[in-house]
Amino acid sequence: MPTEVIKVDRGSARDVADAAHRGTLALKKGRLVGFATETVYGIAALATCGEALDRLRELKGRPTKPFSLHLGRPEDVRRYVRSLSDEAELIISRGWPGPVTLIVPAGGALADKRLRRRKGLYERLCCEDMIGLRCPDEPVAQAMLSGVSLPVVAPSANLAGRASPRRAGEVLADLDGQIDLLIDSGHTRCGADSTIVRCDESGWQILRAGVYDEPGIRRMLSRTYLFVCTGNTCRSPMAAGLARKVLAERLGCKVGDLARNGAKVLSAGTFAPDGIRAAATAISAGRLMGVDISRHRSRNLTRELIKEADVVFCMTDSHVSEARRIAPGEAHKIRRLDPQGDVPDPVGGDLDVYGAAGVRIEKALLAALDKGPL
Repeated sequence: MPTEVIKVDRGSARDVADAAHRGTLALKKGRLVGFATETVYGIAALATCGEALDRLRELKGRPTKPFSLHLGRPEDVRRYVRSLSDEAELIISRGWPGPVTLIVPAGGALADKRLRRRKGLYERLCCEDMIGLRCPDEPVAQAMLSGVSLPVVAPSANLAGRASPRRAGEVLADLDGQIDLLIDSGHTRCGADSTIVRCDESGWQILRAGVYDEPGIRRMLSRTYLFVCTGNTCRSPMAAGLARKVLAERLGCKVGDLARNGAKVLSAGTFAPDGIRAAATAISAGRLMGVDISRHRSRNLTRELIKEADVVFCMTDSHVSEARRIAPGEAHKIRRLDPQGDVPDPVGGDLDVYGAAGVRIEKALLAALDKGPL
């Protein structure tokens, strides 16, 4: 029997909703559905339906190896995996929905207790306790997958040895009559496959480069730390210098190589003119603590700087308030560096005063980093 084909206009919300609904119904009935992601066309099947899964395995020539799980929303990952590495969390927060497939430890059992009750489901989704997860950035796919409460797996819609299809016509050429429904959303938007990244206790590794190459994943995994004071000539440049030193030690690299190792450190002031050197006494205090801030030049705090940062450490509560006023949508990542209280401004003090400020900043910084990657 020929495959049923639905043509979809991506720009029509009604078209998208109707096609997604029909795809959802087909999956719930145990049928195989061809659909577009942003990279290639895939074949979706309900993982709890043994007949659909057996058909998919035979079609793809994969009798035992699990297929990647496709999610309608990034937060759906919590139904399957209870604990993720920091690298996996960053990829999800920055790369999903998008062309990245994650291979992560499942933790011995599926996270959702209702899914755990389904006999054999863990074995269908996992191999050696690793599970593949993908959240495509395509409207029909997202809506269709979100409409199914049970897990949906989906390999690419091609026969073994053939190129991954980027048009519905290519799918039909191989699979007409072998899948039940094909949602034709036109040509896929990306010219490469999804990037496959394995994240486990030993770190991360690209198993297959695709839309993102290794530098692209490294950028996705980088963290930016922003330190804020008033004039950006004393406390925040000292904090930034100390942060670079500590992070370089922990990452096992030189300060100049921090960016290549996924760390960027910035500083700014809530009332700072641009281009002013750090205070001479701050430079001296920094040198006594093993950091060089002599090349620092001040800059004013902006919304763009706050948005770029993963965490914003402020010296006082008033700095926290001002940073949140500048970027109210980023308030969740703006905090005081020292939970015990404000770090006093050393301006006008001698080297001992600056040194004491530096010691307090370093102690608070170490405590913050010891809580884990930020």
